[in-house]
Amino acid sequence: MALSASRADTRRHARDAGEDLTRALPTRRDAADPEEAAIVLDRYRLTKRLGSGAFGTVWSARDERLDRDVAIKILPRERVIPARFEREARAAARLQHPAIVTLYEAAVDDEGAYLVSELVRGRTLDALLERGRLSDREILEIGVALCDALAHAHRQGVIHRDVKPSNILVPSRSAGSGDRAKLTDFGVAHVIGGATLTRTGDVVGTAAYMAPEQADGREVGPEADLYSLALVLYEALTGVNPQLEGRRRRRTTTFVPPLRRQRRDLSRRLAAGIDLALSARAHDRGGVLDLRATLLHSLDEADDTPGVVAPGRHGQLDEDGWDDDRFDATWRAPAATPALRLFGAVPSQRDDPGDAGPLAGITAGALAGGWLPRAANAAGAALGTVWLTSHLWRHAPVPPALAALVTAIVALVVPLLGSLVTAVALGAVSLAAAVPAVVAAVGHRWWQRALFAALGLCVLVGVGRATHHDLYWSPQRIPPHHALELAVVGVWAAAAVLQPLLRFSRLPLLHLFLCVAWSVGLVVGVQAVGLRPPVGELPGALVGFVIVAWRPILDLIDETRRATGIHSGVS
Repeated sequence: MALSASRADTRRHARDAGEDLTRALPTRRDAADPEEAAIVLDRYRLTKRLGSGAFGTVWSARDERLDRDVAIKILPRERVIPARFEREARAAARLQHPAIVTLYEAAVDDEGAYLVSELVRGRTLDALLERGRLSDREILEIGVALCDALAHAHRQGVIHRDVKPSNILVPSRSAGSGDRAKLTDFGVAHVIGGATLTRTGDVVGTAAYMAPEQADGREVGPEADLYSLALVLYEALTGVNPQLEGRRRRRTTTFVPPLRRQRRDLSRRLAAGIDLALSARAHDRGGVLDLRATLLHSLDEADDTPGVVAPGRHGQLDEDGWDDDRFDATWRAPAATPALRLFGAVPSQRDDPGDAGPLAGITAGALAGGWLPRAANAAGAALGTVWLTSHLWRHAPVPPALAALVTAIVALVVPLLGSLVTAVALGAVSLAAAVPAVVAAVGHRWWQRALFAALGLCVLVGVGRATHHDLYWSPQRIPPHHALELAVVGVWAAAAVLQPLLRFSRLPLLHLFLCVAWSVGLVVGVQAVGLRPPVGELPGALVGFVIVAWRPILDLIDETRRATGIHSGVS
């Protein structure tokens, strides 16, 4: 799958067209020299400027009184809107939740106004999506945390009114599912029952993520936040923001195509839950807890591979910004047959490693992301076919080149089936120990990986006896004398099952360490079951390490060139 430019375009146009409509001030402030304003409020020493927005500049700082790091939003005196500042402080002060950035202090002095909050070490959701660092499962986990945050805010009578990816922080480390993401920036929040600061017909928020009633300037309730969150999840899962596309085409009313029209591989329940929350009429959307239940139910079947989403055939709207909403055969999800699911022919839509940075993104994109393991597997299957035809059939009915081509095509369509022939090619060059890594790279379900890793070992044993070659392990009799020797099948199956579970895309150093541990564990596991030293165990394990570790290696190289961002809320 080629990397899609849609998400990058969406982010760029969102910055241009999705501006905060409440602002009446310049969009950027040049912060004071840190040397001149090193300490504010007699206790906070500014350390690093994190960013600027329409209503202030955010710094990281050190609280010298309590000896802790904090984030400070500084608004210069001439730009302070007292009512807005008080509204943000009061709204944030009401909220104490793991998925909401905690406000520590709000103060005003002769220089300006200050909002002191916890410092979240991580990145904004839009930055992670643009770099392809999140999988479907991680997006759903973030959605669950945000549902909890909004449910808490709504119980306290606070309507956020500006839920968007740049106002969602994803910590680099989280203590649990409750703080998987943090909602920030309550600058345009509304406290139910409080005095309104806008006239009827005024529009506040960010246009690209507004609910229809909010865009029309009508009074909004919790349903508006639900709509915005559903649209954020829709964009994160598809790479498309239909409202932004509609605004670019000067449409006053934007049609949101059903989610499965963009991502046919997503479950029907997940798509139905998000589509419901995106209903045009507020009273048809259900509640935040309904969406949370849908996301939780869909977690187990969500893909765990990070990457940038390339929209499907219906991923873009037509020329006038509209699409047909009829339920017909052109967009319904094709029913995958049991055989195709068994052989791994239903690929993930998130195979791209994403734009992980200047080096990792370019290199991964050039290698075609998730198609690299499949292409290598197809090439290995072709070589394995050539070897088989030359050793099993002296007079093959078809030329070896033609047989290799057919096998390569089959391996591209059903990669797990091709991995069995690739195992023969690896065994022929004494690298059979890399087979579990190959299976782990092309298999999407744990039981598929376990089954085909075990079958790969059986193929190596069977072909080795038939051709009188030691491809990996040649037992004296089948089945072996000692039942313990059969445990090597379990070792290979377990290795193929566990490897994808050890991926930590946002912590490449930990990911690389686990890849090393996995490779060593495979060698130790085979030796622990008492198997005599098989052919090519160490070289094969090294090749297997390269297969599973190329992505974290690229990420680590990229991280050495770019400092990890530390973000906090910016209006």
